Amino acid sequence: MTEIERKFLVATFPDGELHAVPLRQGYLTTPTDSIELRLRQQGTEYFMTLKSEGGLSRQEYEIQIDVTQFEMLWPATEGRRVEKTRYSGKLPDGQLFELDVFAGHLSPLMLVEVEFLSEDAAQTFIPPPWFGEEVTEDKRYKNKALALSIP
Repeated sequence: MTEIERKFLVATFPDGELHAVPLRQGYLTTPTDSIELRLRQQGTEYFMTLKSEGGLSRQEYEIQIDVTQFEMLWPATEGRRVEKTRYSGKLPDGQLFELDVFAGHLSPLMLVEVEFLSEDAAQTFIPPPWFGEEVTEDKRYKNKALALSIP
Protein backbone atom coordinates (compact mmCIF):
# COMPACT_ATOMS: atom_id res chain seq x y z
CA MET A 1 0.00 0.00 0.00
CA THR A 2 1.28 3.47 -0.79
CA GLU A 3 1.29 6.00 2.02
CA ILE A 4 1.14 9.64 0.90
CA GLU A 5 1.54 12.11 3.74
CA ARG A 6 2.88 15.51 4.65
CA LYS A 7 4.43 16.22 8.03
CA PHE A 8 4.74 19.53 9.88
CA LEU A 9 6.06 20.85 13.15
CA VAL A 10 3.26 22.20 15.33
CA ALA A 11 3.21 25.95 15.97
CA THR A 12 0.37 25.84 18.54
CA PHE A 13 -1.74 22.99 19.92
CA PRO A 14 -5.10 23.07 18.11
CA ASP A 15 -8.50 23.75 19.64
CA GLY A 16 -11.33 21.33 19.12
CA GLU A 17 -12.28 17.77 19.90
CA LEU A 18 -9.34 15.37 19.73
CA HIS A 19 -9.02 11.68 20.49
CA ALA A 20 -5.83 10.74 22.38
CA VAL A 21 -4.09 7.36 22.59
CA PRO A 22 -0.72 6.49 24.16
CA LEU A 23 1.73 5.04 21.69
CA ARG A 24 5.15 3.44 21.89
CA GLN A 25 7.12 2.13 19.00
CA GLY A 26 10.48 0.55 18.51
CA TYR A 27 12.55 -0.28 15.46
CA LEU A 28 13.94 -3.71 14.60
CA THR A 29 16.02 -2.28 11.75
CA THR A 30 19.24 -0.29 12.09
CA PRO A 31 20.09 3.22 10.80
CA THR A 32 21.83 1.80 7.71
CA ASP A 33 18.89 -0.37 6.59
CA SER A 34 16.99 0.91 3.56
CA ILE A 35 13.64 -0.09 5.08
CA GLU A 36 11.96 0.43 8.44
CA LEU A 37 10.59 -2.51 10.39
CA ARG A 38 8.89 -1.36 13.54
CA LEU A 39 6.74 -2.59 16.39
CA ARG A 40 3.97 -0.37 17.71
CA GLN A 41 1.71 -0.52 20.71
CA GLN A 42 -1.22 1.84 20.19
CA GLY A 43 -3.43 1.73 23.24
CA THR A 44 -4.36 -1.96 23.58
CA GLU A 45 -3.50 -2.88 19.97
CA TYR A 46 -0.18 -4.13 18.60
CA PHE A 47 1.27 -3.88 15.10
CA MET A 48 4.33 -4.70 13.02
CA THR A 49 4.92 -2.30 10.12
CA LEU A 50 7.30 -2.36 7.18
CA LYS A 51 7.98 0.97 5.43
CA SER A 52 10.16 1.77 2.43
CA GLU A 53 12.41 4.79 2.17
CA GLY A 54 10.83 7.98 0.88
CA GLY A 55 9.40 11.36 1.74
CA LEU A 56 5.95 12.36 0.51
CA SER A 57 5.15 8.90 -0.84
CA ARG A 58 6.37 5.47 0.26
CA GLN A 59 5.25 1.87 0.61
CA GLU A 60 3.76 0.73 3.91
CA TYR A 61 2.62 -2.72 5.01
CA GLU A 62 1.11 -3.25 8.45
CA ILE A 63 -0.13 -6.36 10.23
CA GLN A 64 -1.77 -6.65 13.61
CA ILE A 65 0.04 -8.90 16.08
CA ASP A 66 -0.88 -10.06 19.57
CA VAL A 67 0.61 -8.88 22.85
CA THR A 68 2.70 -12.07 23.23
CA GLN A 69 4.35 -11.53 19.84
CA PHE A 70 4.92 -7.86 20.65
CA GLU A 71 6.50 -8.57 24.06
CA MET A 72 8.71 -11.30 22.56
CA LEU A 73 10.13 -8.90 19.93
CA TRP A 74 10.14 -5.65 21.97
CA PRO A 75 13.54 -6.25 23.67
CA ALA A 76 15.17 -6.28 20.19
CA THR A 77 14.22 -2.58 19.82
CA GLU A 78 16.32 -1.45 22.79
CA GLY A 79 17.94 1.91 22.01
CA ARG A 80 15.58 2.53 19.05
CA ARG A 81 12.28 3.61 20.64
CA VAL A 82 9.90 6.55 20.92
CA GLU A 83 6.97 7.20 23.21
CA LYS A 84 4.28 9.70 22.43
CA THR A 85 0.61 10.53 22.71
CA ARG A 86 -1.20 10.56 19.38
CA TYR A 87 -4.11 12.94 19.00
CA SER A 88 -6.40 12.51 16.03
CA GLY A 89 -8.90 15.01 14.75
CA LYS A 90 -10.42 16.68 11.73
CA LEU A 91 -9.55 19.93 10.03
CA PRO A 92 -12.44 22.28 9.15
CA ASP A 93 -12.62 20.78 5.63
CA GLY A 94 -13.03 17.27 7.11
CA GLN A 95 -9.45 16.15 6.38
CA LEU A 96 -8.10 13.88 9.15
CA PHE A 97 -4.86 14.65 10.96
CA GLU A 98 -2.68 12.90 13.54
CA LEU A 99 -0.74 15.03 16.01
CA ASP A 100 2.07 13.37 17.98
CA VAL A 101 3.27 14.85 21.28
CA PHE A 102 6.55 13.16 22.14
CA ALA A 103 7.60 12.16 25.66
CA GLY A 104 10.97 11.69 27.33
CA HIS A 105 14.05 13.30 25.82
CA LEU A 106 12.04 14.27 22.69
CA SER A 107 9.63 16.43 24.72
CA PRO A 108 8.28 19.03 23.88
CA LEU A 109 8.43 18.03 20.19
CA MET A 110 5.05 17.99 18.43
CA LEU A 111 4.53 16.81 14.84
CA VAL A 112 1.34 16.67 12.80
CA GLU A 113 0.76 14.42 9.77
CA VAL A 114 -1.96 14.47 7.13
CA GLU A 115 -2.45 11.50 4.77
CA PHE A 116 -3.78 11.88 1.24
CA LEU A 117 -5.30 9.66 -1.44
CA SER A 118 -3.09 11.14 -4.17
CA GLU A 119 0.10 13.15 -4.59
CA ASP A 120 -1.96 15.86 -6.33
CA ALA A 121 -4.16 16.21 -3.24
CA ALA A 122 -1.05 16.37 -1.06
CA GLN A 123 0.56 19.06 -3.24
CA THR A 124 -2.54 21.30 -3.21
CA PHE A 125 -3.15 20.99 0.54
CA ILE A 126 -3.03 24.32 2.36
CA PRO A 127 -2.08 23.81 6.02
CA PRO A 128 -4.01 25.67 8.72
CA PRO A 129 -2.29 28.42 10.75
CA TRP A 130 -1.54 26.14 13.73
CA PHE A 131 0.73 23.99 11.56
CA GLY A 132 4.36 25.07 11.67
CA GLU A 133 7.29 24.42 9.34
CA GLU A 134 6.89 21.53 6.91
CA VAL A 135 9.34 18.67 7.55
CA THR A 136 8.02 16.03 5.13
CA GLU A 137 11.37 15.63 3.38
CA ASP A 138 13.54 16.27 6.45
CA LYS A 139 14.90 12.87 7.51
CA ARG A 140 15.64 14.18 11.01
CA TYR A 141 11.90 14.11 11.72
CA LYS A 142 11.26 10.53 10.62
CA ASN A 143 10.23 8.48 13.64
CA LYS A 144 13.10 6.08 13.00
CA ALA A 145 15.59 8.95 13.24
CA LEU A 146 13.88 10.30 16.37
CA ALA A 147 14.04 6.83 17.94
CA LEU A 148 17.81 6.81 17.39
CA SER A 149 18.44 10.30 18.73
CA ILE A 150 20.40 10.41 21.95
CA PRO A 151 19.21 12.60 24.83
